[in-house]
Amino acid sequence: GTIECAYEAGFCGFWIQRDLSNRGISCIVVNAADIPITNKQKNDKRDPVDSKRIASALEDGKLSPIYIPSTQLEADRRLVRLRKAITNDLTRSKNRIKSELHLMGIETPSKYNGWSKSFIVWLKELRIEHKAWKSTLEIAIYRMEELRAHLLNLNREVRNLMKENRYHKIGEQLMKISGVGVITTITALTEIGEIERFETFDRLNSYIGYCPTEHSSGESEHKGNITPRGNNQLRELLVEAAWIATRTDPAMALCYSNLTKRMTGKRAITRIARKILNRIYCVWKHNMEYQIGIN
Repeated sequence: GTIECAYEAGFCGFWIQRDLSNRGISCIVVNAADIPITNKQKNDKRDPVDSKRIASALEDGKLSPIYIPSTQLEADRRLVRLRKAITNDLTRSKNRIKSELHLMGIETPSKYNGWSKSFIVWLKELRIEHKAWKSTLEIAIYRMEELRAHLLNLNREVRNLMKENRYHKIGEQLMKISGVGVITTITALTEIGEIERFETFDRLNSYIGYCPTEHSSGESEHKGNITPRGNNQLRELLVEAAWIATRTDPAMALCYSNLTKRMTGKRAITRIARKILNRIYCVWKHNMEYQIGIN
């Protein structure tokens, strides 16, 4: 007989799909939010029920597969995502140290700006009365320094990744776009993978998640905030790139100024981020050289 399989994208990744495909068994991976579900099934959440629901939808042809990256691309993506995870861990570690200082009533001298080496030395030399509290702070500082070392190594790995032949040429062009740096570029390259799978910019825009939600009925039309579905890894970086572009690109600065006359700054910067995404798409899709000043 002919066997067809489907499963939800999740923690196990794509190795099951690849293994079954190598064995000649058709297998797709689907977004969990795209699997049809009834109200009764929502209230009866069990593996057997979920399996039957997926099988039924697959039999009826109601499932659309998601993109399966190559093992090389997936490995590169994991490295870039690990960098972001370590960055978030480092931020939490620093906040934990600040919290301990506040609890002990210790104020940071104004001469220290940021987490410089001199500031860390000052932290280590603090005289704390209670031994347990001193140990707590020392462990927190040790953890923070460890994460900084990991982040330094990851930054080096990411920059080396950008020099690989599969990313170097197009990466150089993307980094010419205002606001787009090394991290945004390598994240775009690893998260998007193959730009050819997006026939139009609207498809890429939908994948990233900059399209608005809509609740319309009859003559009533209402568009809300951007959709919660999207690629958060890249969407956040594009917003950061947009803020930089408004300070370095006159065209983007003018556009942002005009937008803020009729909407909030948060909505305006989202529009700027979408413009940057459009520039990335045009340069990458058409393999063109970016020129400063084009829209």
